[in-house]
Amino acid sequence: MHSRRTPQEIIVCFNAATIARGSQWRYKVAAGAPTQSAMMIHHLLHHQTCFASAKHCGAPSNVAVHLAYLFNNSPPSSSSSDSKASVAVATCLGNDQLGKEAQRRLALNGVRTDYVQVHSEWETGMATALLDSNGDATYEFNTPAAWDGLCLDSNLKWLIQHQEQQIDAQEKDENQDDILFVMGTIAGRLNNEYGATSLSTLMSVRNTAPEGTVVVDINLRSPWYKDETVLDLIRGSAKENKKLALIKVNEEELATLERWCGNMDTKADDLFGDALKTRMEQVAQSLNTQRICVTRGDKGAALWCENGNVTSFDESPGYSLPKKKNDGDTVGAGDAFLASLINSLFIHGETSGKALERACALGGYVAGCRGATPAHCDAPDSLRNVFSI
Repeated sequence: MHSRRTPQEIIVCFNAATIARGSQWRYKVAAGAPTQSAMMIHHLLHHQTCFASAKHCGAPSNVAVHLAYLFNNSPPSSSSSDSKASVAVATCLGNDQLGKEAQRRLALNGVRTDYVQVHSEWETGMATALLDSNGDATYEFNTPAAWDGLCLDSNLKWLIQHQEQQIDAQEKDENQDDILFVMGTIAGRLNNEYGATSLSTLMSVRNTAPEGTVVVDINLRSPWYKDETVLDLIRGSAKENKKLALIKVNEEELATLERWCGNMDTKADDLFGDALKTRMEQVAQSLNTQRICVTRGDKGAALWCENGNVTSFDESPGYSLPKKKNDGDTVGAGDAFLASLINSLFIHGETSGKALERACALGGYVAGCRGATPAHCDAPDSLRNVFSI
């Protein structure tokens, strides 16, 4: 069991905005904002259906919103009655109506937006999400967009330096003032093309943040990634050699990472038991991370953890809701899963097995719903009793 942590801020840098388009879906997405207890760097999507009802959607914003839901419904994570964690997003938006609406809706859902930047030239990010017959989405993005211009401004620098100073001076109480940084690899999609700065900002956070305080969500959206860029962001500086807190991948992304790392003696269909454990351990060691989680769609997920010289491996078969025709999609399920995993592992210090069970329950609920951030109170008791703390 990990020691209980009460981070001061969770910051999600949303670096993507999308228009999701499917048979009945059209989303406009804007990019990101910040929270208390961990820091997430990601992209924010704000969507608008063809029925003209506006909502927010997309990986980082979805993670932030689900964390806000979980925090608001959880007891304080320390003995102090006012020490509830909070979540924030850090991103860059355009100076336009879509960006303003994105900030407003994030705030309405309990997500802080005081780390949001505004780009002087580029518009709020947009994207097209195409849903297939199974409700799975593929994405296209307008380029360049404001979320490509996230800078390491004074607010972000202060957060990193504040965390470092506490650790260096040994002033940090184990039960307070922790910051967890969560970032998605798609934020570095442009490298430095068009004058984009998001990748360099994420690299600065990755290399400067204390060891074990960065979570990376692998988002491989073709053609918006290069293997060397993704690997550099995951591994960080060889000089600093700081381990990540967690990497989250799906089964296809695991196979891709294995290929990039030169692990050619594994089989992509080894997704259970000791064979999967070996695959995950090899990738974790290659990529310098304390934990790696692999999601397997409707087949659940697995979590490998390293705690000093001790390792653990847990699997869950997952949870699901019965889908009605045209009444569900997988958008946001992985983001809800990650939010729950972070809440259980890093905020409440639960065991890896319990954290995985909770994450699968929330991910399964969202996968059976339409939209990326359904209200947690609407979940059936059989699932809500599992993912709620």
